[in-house]
Amino acid sequence: MKGKTFLILLVAAGVLVAFSLLRFGEQNQTGTVKMGAKLFADLPVNQVAGITIADAENRVTLVRGEKVWQVEERNGYPADFDELRDTVVKLSRLKVGRSFSATPESLIRLSLVTPSAPDTPGAGKQIILRDQSENILADVTLGQPRETDGGGSGGQYLKKADAETIFLVDGSFRFLKTAPAQWLRKEILNVKADDVASVVCYSGDARPPVYTLKRPEKDEAPRLTPVPAGRTADPAKIDQVVDALSPLTLDDVRPAGENPPSPESESFRLVYQLYDGRQISIFPIADAGGRYTLRVSAGESEVEAGAADEPVQQDEKTGDVETQAPDTDAPAPKTARELNGELNPWVFSVKKWQFDSFITRLESLLEEVKVQEDGS
Repeated sequence: MKGKTFLILLVAAGVLVAFSLLRFGEQNQTGTVKMGAKLFADLPVNQVAGITIADAENRVTLVRGEKVWQVEERNGYPADFDELRDTVVKLSRLKVGRSFSATPESLIRLSLVTPSAPDTPGAGKQIILRDQSENILADVTLGQPRETDGGGSGGQYLKKADAETIFLVDGSFRFLKTAPAQWLRKEILNVKADDVASVVCYSGDARPPVYTLKRPEKDEAPRLTPVPAGRTADPAKIDQVVDALSPLTLDDVRPAGENPPSPESESFRLVYQLYDGRQISIFPIADAGGRYTLRVSAGESEVEAGAADEPVQQDEKTGDVETQAPDTDAPAPKTARELNGELNPWVFSVKKWQFDSFITRLESLLEEVKVQEDGS
């Protein structure tokens, strides 16, 4: 081999080695992870005590309270724990499909710019996990999902705050919520219609009530009183009132202030008497702004749950009748005091169709008067 040719090959080999070393060093500096490896393999999920989720328009902070996770922007109202848990677990299990160095252009194109201010070009969704001492456990910006040829999701692009590498991972956070109201625990109450003994509607502190719905026996349909002469109760409307708590869900919530709901301060209230002795009072209020809100309070009635309502069994040999043992796997219902402590401090915004289920006019519970062909 000629000396000149050997020299050229030696120089070329040196360039290749230098380029390889440069790429290797760059990958280490930018935090490249092996394909198929978990991106957050060391994430201490059980130490997460605070989560911040934001985009260019919204921001929500979820914090772990003494008993439940709470939405900080809603004065500590309980958060949707199931969705919160699923989000953290999904993040901890993400696997890397590919990775490449980030550039200003790619960050904007893939919506991976940190949403630090409104109208930020290419802003993504940011999720920050913190421990009890406010130490950051993970800080990630979630970008655009990768579309497959069939139109489905092929993973999602993301970027860690402490690295200049873009990762394509196998999970998708396309529907990750960022508004505080979206993270509230939606269920206010869930009382089955069969557990309602009666419903009484009052107008302020006036007596007698606007109407009463009461079951003659537990397994019978509720009956309306009073029913004007010549009129008939509408069974569908009666069912609508009795079913209104099964379940009752919210759209948003705000503190009720220091004044609890009372007959004098509210226009109408519907009192649901349950067979277990609890009373649930609903105070529906519609304001001029088109918002439909409810106040809720709970208490114990003077009517005790009768022993006849409990399932019984008879010994075939002795004929003795014993009360059937309760199902130990079923969670015990919350007491009226517990319910009142959870629900009384709040004003709940609900959808119109749910608000309309709390009927406050006797006329609305009656079937329409059929007009004869001659108009009489």
